[in-house]
Amino acid sequence: MVLAAERLFSVVARRPSVLLRLSLAAAAAGAAALAGTAFLRPAAPQKPAPARIDYELAGHPLSVPASWLRETMDRSGGTVPRLDLAIPWPGAAADGEAEIVAVTLVPADAALDPAERPAKLYMRFLTPETWSTPGGLVLRRFRPGTPYEGEELYLAPPDGRRFFARCTRQAATGVVAPLCTTVMRLAGIDVMLRFGPERLAEWARLGAGAERLIAIMAPPEPQ
Repeated sequence: MVLAAERLFSVVARRPSVLLRLSLAAAAAGAAALAGTAFLRPAAPQKPAPARIDYELAGHPLSVPASWLRETMDRSGGTVPRLDLAIPWPGAAADGEAEIVAVTLVPADAALDPAERPAKLYMRFLTPETWSTPGGLVLRRFRPGTPYEGEELYLAPPDGRRFFARCTRQAATGVVAPLCTTVMRLAGIDVMLRFGPERLAEWARLGAGAERLIAIMAPPEPQ
């Protein structure tokens, strides 16, 4: 038996390829055994995704429902320069289902309060004509050649401080759907809403809805 072992060792020593094949076979057998053990071991349970994620925006803590966050948002929380949200807005759609309204939160603009934009920013670019619209808003149009060419401005009388919205005009081809944008300052944060023009008649509800959003995202009071 010892002689047989010595002969085998002699063959292996003279032929390194035999030794290499034996080593690889042993390694493969060991890996297979470890894989089988790992397969039999139950997987660690995954942590459920949080229902809310805590952020801080311009020094304001906000607890944001995770389902509101747009795909581009970092879901690790912490301090952020802006928050981009897509929020179901009850009763916005014609069929009674919730319409998705795009909401962006940014730090308050120290240069110009949103309520001052109609008088201090937009008024000099408008045509003199005015039109009344459903909901009591006044419609003004921007002049050609201005930075807002192709848009309309809707104002709550008398000066748009309570509400204003810039809306794109319906394209001649009808391919691009018009979109409206309004900005309001709430709790030290500038809140931008983007929505369809069919919501303009309910402009007061838009403002109240934005206030509710900020209230919903306020962190719970400590017990």
